[in-house]
Amino acid sequence: MKIQLLVLLPLLVSAFVSGLVKANDEVLSVDQVALQGMQFSFENDAKITPKKSDFTVVNSVFMSSEQGRRVAVVTIRNDASGSRILQAEHIMALFADGRRVAPISLAENIKLEDGEQRSLTLSFGEDNFPILSIFTSNNLN
Repeated sequence: MKIQLLVLLPLLVSAFVSGLVKANDEVLSVDQVALQGMQFSFENDAKITPKKSDFTVVNSVFMSSEQGRRVAVVTIRNDASGSRILQAEHIMALFADGRRVAPISLAENIKLEDGEQRSLTLSFGEDNFPILSIFTSNNLN
């Protein structure tokens, strides 16, 4: 009985530690926020821009995991005089290699009334490069 316990105990500890390491891979950490508001001048030969809209990014917080998952909590404001529907194509992230990418997590359209602000958590998938900024057609970088 003691021999079985001595054999099983290291296996159980190993499985537990492995589970903790895997859980830590999914943990998001807030990225450096001192970059917000900076202007970047990456080439954009393909003229990739967000779809024209009346939405403005009020603020954003960037997060990432050790595995390279990129997420942003973004507060969006509708600057139109009436209600508008927010779609993924209205928002883009600028990555540190100059790519512009729309979020992959805004599956359904979101209705915002005139002047309404809403905070959203947006996923941009996994990437080796961090997000530098989030923008709409109203605050292009």
